[in-house]
Amino acid sequence: MRNVKALLMGSVAFAAMGVASESAQAQSYAFGAGATFPQIVYRQLMDCMYDQAQGSSGKPGPLAKAANCTGFNTSGFGGMILYAPTGSGNGKLVLRTNDKTQIGTPSSSAPPYTSANINVFATTDYDGVQFIGSDDVVNAADMTAWTTGGTTSPQSKFGNLIQLPAVIGAVGLGFNGKDGAGANLNILPATPTGGSSGLNLSRNALCGIASGHITKWNNPILTALNGGALGTGNITFVHRTDGSGTTFLFTNALVEQCRYEFGPNNETDSTVVSYAFPWTDRAQACTTPLVPRGANQVNWPDQFATNQCGAANPNPGGGTFANASGSGALVSLVTSTNGAIGYASTDFWLPVRAGGLKTANIQSQWDITGATGKFQPPTVAGAQKAMATAIPQFDAATRANPLTWSLQGVAPNPVVAGAYPIAGFSWIEMYQCYQTHSNGNNSYLWFKTWLDFVYGTGSTGIFTENGFAQIPAVWQNEIYALLNDAANGPQGSGCSGKVGAY
Repeated sequence: MRNVKALLMGSVAFAAMGVASESAQAQSYAFGAGATFPQIVYRQLMDCMYDQAQGSSGKPGPLAKAANCTGFNTSGFGGMILYAPTGSGNGKLVLRTNDKTQIGTPSSSAPPYTSANINVFATTDYDGVQFIGSDDVVNAADMTAWTTGGTTSPQSKFGNLIQLPAVIGAVGLGFNGKDGAGANLNILPATPTGGSSGLNLSRNALCGIASGHITKWNNPILTALNGGALGTGNITFVHRTDGSGTTFLFTNALVEQCRYEFGPNNETDSTVVSYAFPWTDRAQACTTPLVPRGANQVNWPDQFATNQCGAANPNPGGGTFANASGSGALVSLVTSTNGAIGYASTDFWLPVRAGGLKTANIQSQWDITGATGKFQPPTVAGAQKAMATAIPQFDAATRANPLTWSLQGVAPNPVVAGAYPIAGFSWIEMYQCYQTHSNGNNSYLWFKTWLDFVYGTGSTGIFTENGFAQIPAVWQNEIYALLNDAANGPQGSGCSGKVGAY
C-alpha cells in the first residue's frame, strides 16, 4: 500500500511521464501553498523525494539538502513538488478557489534560508493548485464556505475537503537576548534537557506577557523564576499579522492554559487581574459577543485599534507589542528589537537553526499539577509526547468529515510527563477529486507518492534534523483508511460528475 516503487511502476500515468520540461509542468509537478510553520521541512522532503528544486540549473538556491536524505529523487522518476509558504489563512483561501492568482506573497525566512530559496519559482509558473498546508484546523466557517453555493461551490466541483495531519511541531518562544535597554539579559546557563537557554517562564509568566500585564524584564515574577533580575526596560511581544496557523497553535494553547491565571495588572499597579488570553478571534462574525479562542488572526492591540464590531481594543496592562507577516519576518523583528520575544516553529530557533536565537523553557500542566519544578524546552520529543495525547476515534461515517479530524487532532493543554505544552499537527488539506491531463497523467499521483514518503520510515531523519516529528501510527492508520476509501477518498466514487482540481 505504501511501497513507493510499486505505486509508481504500477501506474500507467507514470509510465509515459518521464522527466518533463519547464513547458510541461502540468504533467510532472504538484503545486501547493499555505503554512509557513513546516515550510523548510516540506521543501527538504519534496527535494529528497523528487528532483531537487533547490540549486538546480536555472532555479533559486542553493538550499542545502537534508543531511538525512540518503539520495535525491528517491522516487526513481523526475518531476517536482513546489510549495509557496504564504500562511495558513491564504492557503485555505487558495484551496477554496483553486485559483493560483490568489496565492499571496511568500514568507521570507531567516538566514541562511532566504525567500528565494523557499519560494521556488514564481507562482505565475504554477499551472494549478493541488494541495495546501495549514496549522489552523478546518473549522465550521471553512466547511460552510466549502459547501455553500450549490453548483458553484467547491464541494460541487472538487468533492470533499480532505484534511490530513502531516507533521508534528512545537511553537518555540524565541527571545532577543537583550533587555529593553539593550543590555544582555542575565540568563542562567541552559539546563541539560535539550533546551537552548536557562530562561524559565512559568505558565503565569507566559500568560502575563502575552496578555500585556507583565511588561518589564525586571518584573518580580520573572525575577523569582530566574534567580535574580533579568534586566530592565520593556518586554516587546512580537506576533504574526497574517492569517497564521502558528498563531492558531499558540493562541489555542494559551486560551486553554491561561484561563485561571491571575496576577498584578502591571509593575506599577498591584490590582490583581485575570491573565486569561484576552485578544479575540479577528475572523469571528459580529453577530455574537466576540470571544478569545484559537484563531489564525486575533485582535492584537497594536494591530487593530478596534475589533470587527467597532469597539475599542484596549490594552489595560500597557504591554508593548510589535508585529510581522510570516515566520521569517517575525524572527528578523525579534532579532533586531531590544527586549523582544516572539513565537515561531522550532526550525527558526536554536538548536535547530545554527546561529539562531535561543528559546525559553515553559511549564506544562504535568509540571504544574505535579509540582515538579521543571520547565520544558521546545524539543521534538516534547512535541511528540504532547500530540500522543490526541488519539483519533473514527468510524466509516465520521472519518470523511474534516471537522472530526479537527476536533480530535489538537492538544491545547497536554497532561503527560515531558510534554512541551505548545505543540500541534501541521495539516495537509487537499481535494477529493482531481482532473486527469490530456496525456493521461494526474497530479494527485505525484502528491500521493510524496505522502507515502512523508509517512514512511525513510523520511524520519529529515523530520528530526528540522525539529519536527512524524505522525503517530494510530493517526497514520486513519489517514490510509481515508486515502483508500473507495467512496470518500481521493478519486473515489464520490467524484462522479465532478470537474476535479487541475
